[in-house]
Amino acid sequence: MKHAGFTLIELLIVVALVAILANVATPSFKQLIDSNRGLVAAQELASGIRSARVAAITRNQIVTIHAIEEDWSNGWRIILDLDGKGPDEKDTLLVERANGGTPRVVGNRKVTERLSFNGLGNLRNRTNGTLHVCLDDQP
Repeated sequence: MKHAGFTLIELLIVVALVAILANVATPSFKQLIDSNRGLVAAQELASGIRSARVAAITRNQIVTIHAIEEDWSNGWRIILDLDGKGPDEKDTLLVERANGGTPRVVGNRKVTERLSFNGLGNLRNRTNGTLHVCLDDQP
């Protein structure tokens, strides 16, 4: 008479093989997740910059996108910059996008804290800076 099923040794071998394969796959899966987070952060920031430009054009006023607490990693706000001097309590908040601080986003000296668009959709002060989305904790 034949019994259908697996022996204890066969089950232990299968469990060991699954554990080994899971350990091999975990680092690459984590790297894939981190890469995807960076891509999403970059796309959201680019979308925010486009939204600020469109708001400046449609309102024909100065609109500024600025980093929350002077750190792009924390997120950004789009404001109607009434006096053109950057964020202050008189400005109207249009959009806010808060992040948890990851991934790290840094800008060079020209865009460390903000970007402003005039009513024609052009950057004010001819700023031409770069924002970097860092997957690791490197600047």
